Amino acid sequence: MKVFMNFGKGFKITGKAMKLVLLLFIINLLFSLLLAIPMYNSLKDSFGQSEAGSRMAEGFDYIWWQEFRDEAEGLETTFSPSVIGKGAILNNLESLIQMRFFSLPPILIAFGLFYIILHVFLAGGILTILNQDVPKFSMKEFARGAGSHFFRFFVLMLFSWVFIISISVFLRDAFSSVLTNITSDSLSEVTPFYIRLAFSALTFVLLLFIQMVFDYARIKIVLDESRNVLKSALEALAFVLRHPFSTFGLFYLILLIQVAVTVIYILLKEIIPQSNFPWVLAGFLLQQIFIIAVIWVRCLLYSSQMEFYRYMK
Repeated sequence: MKVFMNFGKGFKITGKAMKLVLLLFIINLLFSLLLAIPMYNSLKDSFGQSEAGSRMAEGFDYIWWQEFRDEAEGLETTFSPSVIGKGAILNNLESLIQMRFFSLPPILIAFGLFYIILHVFLAGGILTILNQDVPKFSMKEFARGAGSHFFRFFVLMLFSWVFIISISVFLRDAFSSVLTNITSDSLSEVTPFYIRLAFSALTFVLLLFIQMVFDYARIKIVLDESRNVLKSALEALAFVLRHPFSTFGLFYLILLIQVAVTVIYILLKEIIPQSNFPWVLAGFLLQQIFIIAVIWVRCLLYSSQMEFYRYMK
């Protein structure tokens, strides 16, 4: 009951913060263009006047891609069949679980680190706006909250990454040893497949748990004006462990909404042909709607967790 009550409050608050959602969308779009424009220029130069561009519009030209891949450098090396459609979402999820980000080109790692730091900065502004009884967005208030909480949120991020990397490395090493033993005794690929699936699920759940704990740490810093970052993180962990059913229930309820939004997007994206400009434009607009929905759900998570923290305090 507490889960749905605070979810409802968070839903109502987020619905009144659409200017905030729009600002976050514009920032995300501008950031994406920093990568999209250089990639677009590289693809345009590669296609030239050949028919490869037309074939790519109809599907995926593997012959052209093999030639492009052999000559690719830096950001261009990330272009593959997996970045198109649902493959992009699944590929990013797999990279997160298996911590493959450090194998990316240096320019993409640099952009990734910049994006993470930007997200840390924005989180202070988001929580400051959502902390109002009736959210009224203003750039001055958003910037004030983002700036005043940035250092503490940045330290929290460093703490969280210590846990994330440590857990991922430990599980990866333990899993590799177990999988080697099982594979050597297995007569088929079925058992190793399910073992890998279980490992991925366990890793994903632990990463989500860490995210949830540090969400509450950020919320505590904003609501209580806490200056002690480590104490806030430990108290957030204690808060989650004191109310496991409600905190997990609220978190996974909103995660389920995120999954549903993603599935709907994938299904709609798959049925939109990319054979002419109007359909390409429709696909682009659908993608932007999906991104807005993702941002809105993230704000919904923050506002619902904030309401629950207030309620249980």
